[in-house]
Amino acid sequence: MERRLYQRIPVQVSVIVTTEDGVRIKAVAVDVSSGGLGIECHTKQRNIMTPGGSFVRDGKPVSVFVDLDLSDDEEPSLKIATRCYVVFSRRISSDQCKIGLRYADSESSSHDCIARFIEKKTKSAFS
Repeated sequence: MERRLYQRIPVQVSVIVTTEDGVRIKAVAVDVSSGGLGIECHTKQRNIMTPGGSFVRDGKPVSVFVDLDLSDDEEPSLKIATRCYVVFSRRISSDQCKIGLRYADSESSSHDCIARFIEKKTKSAFS
């Protein structure tokens, strides 16, 4: 049974993640939803974002800033820039990890862009 609140849309696009310390990391977004996104990266990159895979720092979720470009021919300026909380980190192979991110600011204009992207992808799946 699917327990997710938001439908995931598979993607394969570059994303820039900026840590709380200002370190910029290039990773790959593998899915997006109205609630967050999943990224894949090398374990060394994961350790920079979430030291040792721990996504809690000082009793609070680790926060990152995400720049994601979902533009295509139909919508050439679908760029998302938003702060996210790390909600999970898991190893998917010996040197690759998947990190789950939840949007921290759902009222931003980025959230509107994400909603349009998901609506467009959902409609095209049923066309």
